[in-house]
Amino acid sequence: MSRSVIPSILARGIVVSIATIVSIAALSAPGFAQPAPEAQGAPVLVDRILGIVDEEAILQSEIDREVALYFLEARNAGQEVDKSEAEVRAEVLDRLVESKLIIAAARQEEIEISDEAIGREVQANIDQLIRYYGSEAALDRALRDEGMNLTDYRKRARGQLRDQHYMRAVIHRFIRPKVEVREEEVDLWYQAHLDEIPATPDSLTLSDILVPVEPDVEVQREVQRKLGAVLQRLGEGVAFADVARDLSEGPAASKGGRLGKVSKGDLFSRVLEDAVFTLGVGESSQPVVTERGIHIVRVDAADGDGRVVSQIFFPLQLGEADVERAHAAAQAIHARLIGGEAFAKVAVETSADPASAPQGGRLGTFAMTDLSETIQAQLADVAAGGLTPPFLTPAGFYIFLVRDRVAGHRFTLDEVRDRVRQAVESEKMEIELASYVTALRSRFVVDIKD
Repeated sequence: MSRSVIPSILARGIVVSIATIVSIAALSAPGFAQPAPEAQGAPVLVDRILGIVDEEAILQSEIDREVALYFLEARNAGQEVDKSEAEVRAEVLDRLVESKLIIAAARQEEIEISDEAIGREVQANIDQLIRYYGSEAALDRALRDEGMNLTDYRKRARGQLRDQHYMRAVIHRFIRPKVEVREEEVDLWYQAHLDEIPATPDSLTLSDILVPVEPDVEVQREVQRKLGAVLQRLGEGVAFADVARDLSEGPAASKGGRLGKVSKGDLFSRVLEDAVFTLGVGESSQPVVTERGIHIVRVDAADGDGRVVSQIFFPLQLGEADVERAHAAAQAIHARLIGGEAFAKVAVETSADPASAPQGGRLGTFAMTDLSETIQAQLADVAAGGLTPPFLTPAGFYIFLVRDRVAGHRFTLDEVRDRVRQAVESEKMEIELASYVTALRSRFVVDIKD
């Protein structure tokens, strides 16, 4: 068994996501070994047996499905596939053989998997999808768009989970007891992989001043007029969706402004995210200004950490003159700081950052890696007490003061001992599993067709 194949056995499972729904649809796609008959009543090749493991067939449709899954998942993850379809197909066949061998061994040892427990897991997955799509009918429509239905999904999810439980049971009973990790192995692994051991990032305590890039006065007046019309109609009790359809200039206007479900971290703007996650269901925000425009957001529903959101949006058209005007203002502020004025005083007077300006620009302490790449680049070489020059971001021109800086360090063995132990255990289990599957090939009939 190759190293690249074993982890896929261990990790195999149900992933509840749009990618999974799309991938599983390959099972019922009409192109997979289901050619239409050329004439009424003509014989139809429904499927082809490519091999036998124990007494279980490996079908052409299984291989086609898994190859499709491989390329779909790579595409959904934005990864380039550096293997030919023939190479992928060979790896898939090998993995299916290994998977069926492990399941055959489990059944021979009379390992039982509870159908009731599998059913509960399948239903939990479906319930999660229903919450994501808003209703069972909406989920069923999404599945039908991909060539399947809820019954198909339930059946295939049950099969995948059953096989996964068999594999885990075999590994727990026959593989894990043979694996022992000694302390000297942990020490040796750490030294051999020292370059791969992560380091803690620098920690910076920051203050900031933000000078936004704003449109000229005439553009601002026009936006204010549009906002006034929106607020008037909402105040009169007109439904948010109707106002969005009539007045919003966002891409979702035709759908009543409905954006769908968002979770923390999904939105491009911290200010916009704060507005969304401080609203209750059915509440609308005051106008929120971001680098993209003016937003009025409404929370239509809440689901755990997610929110179903609609918005009324007006874009802000900015030109070079607007950028230059903001840059000149930021340079004037920077000159005041270089001239010796207190950062806190200048921040209170000039900063447009609503989170920090009232506190004299104080933002707090951050790991370097928690900051955007643009900000990281500007702060990379700034020592404690140092200032950045004004630099442009999507929010506007920032000036940062580094109040304190604590250098990061590479994790010591004591700090990562448990994770290193797990890495050693995984490598040894991989080797043991490869040996176990090789032995299974001599216990069970494996007949692969050419």
